[in-house]
Amino acid sequence: MKVKILNERESSIARILLRNDQTLITQAGTLLAMRGDIGINTTFRRSSAKGNSSNERTIASESLFLTEFRGLDDKNEVWLAPGMIGNIVVHTIKNYKLVVVSSAYLACDGTMTLYFGIPEIKFPSKNQTLTLLSLTGEGEVLLKGLGAIYLIDVQEEYWVKVEHLVAFENSLKYQVKRLKVKWWQKPKVFIQFTGEGKLYCQTHQGQKWGHLIAKELKSK
Repeated sequence: MKVKILNERESSIARILLRNDQTLITQAGTLLAMRGDIGINTTFRRSSAKGNSSNERTIASESLFLTEFRGLDDKNEVWLAPGMIGNIVVHTIKNYKLVVVSSAYLACDGTMTLYFGIPEIKFPSKNQTLTLLSLTGEGEVLLKGLGAIYLIDVQEEYWVKVEHLVAFENSLKYQVKRLKVKWWQKPKVFIQFTGEGKLYCQTHQGQKWGHLIAKELKSK
């Protein structure tokens, strides 16, 4: 499998070349185009993890639709793009499991194992959840972000606002903390990472991005 990222101003497109019997597992709905003799199969994954609330009626059932593309000859192309404006990066997994925010997952090598992970993560607010995926094996993972994605090589400690988190290697230990600073109207939730490993973050967050777009829409 060969991956090429094409940058078009504020957004990226991924072009993946698949040879015979190679597979690609993508988030459903991200396909732009394809060429060649390709087999397609869509699957549904559901998390068995429970939320923070003790009320069963408020527990969200996290799920994800995945599409598997399999090359049936040696000349196949699959083109993918994020659902919203943003960039794509390619991460190669070698020694560590990669933990990915589910909304930031785009695709991975079909030989890898993908499952819902880290169910024990807790947040200060019962209404706030963060669905995480775990990827194991060896191969390439495509991550998508809102805005630009930047890589941090954590050596000792790093703090990230929850809304900007994309992915991290499981060699990193983490704690969820709520901080209040005098110039913030409300306390902010951060994840404190310690140890050594790679960490990916995005420059924008979904809620503020939505509010910005909404201001430009004219009511009818």
